[in-house]
Amino acid sequence: MPVKSKEEILNSYYSHGEDGTPEIAAYGLLQAMEEYRQQAEEAAFNAARELDGHKPAFTNFVDYQASLQAKTEQLPKEDTVRLVADSIIEQFLPDDPAEQTFEFSFKAEGTNQTVLYKRNAAGQWIYAEKV
Repeated sequence: MPVKSKEEILNSYYSHGEDGTPEIAAYGLLQAMEEYRQQAEEAAFNAARELDGHKPAFTNFVDYQASLQAKTEQLPKEDTVRLVADSIIEQFLPDDPAEQTFEFSFKAEGTNQTVLYKRNAAGQWIYAEKV
C-alpha cells in the first residue's frame, strides 16, 4: 500500500459547507489522525523489523500488533492500575502543600480502583499501594 501524505489523509476526511468552504468534523479529524498514526507505525515497523537469526521475528505488521496486544494482556492487574494512576496523578494532586498522603479513585479494567500516594523526603509523590 503506498504511503499517503498528511495532506492526502486529511483531504479524504474534508467535506464542504454550503458556502463551499472546506471543513472537517472533530470525528473526521480523529479518524485522520488515527490513520496517519497507524501508517507511521507500520512504516516504522517495516523499516526496523526485529530479526530472529536471519529471518524476521514477525512476518507482517498485523502479527506484530497482535504480539503487542498479547503482552499488554499479560501485565499483572496491579501494574496496569499503577500505570493508569501514574499517568493521571496530576489531576488529583492536593492543594495543601503540607499534605503527606492522598488517594484518588478511577475506573480501569471495568472496575473502580482506589490508589494511595505518599510524599517522599524529596517532596515527590510516590505510588504507595492500591487501596
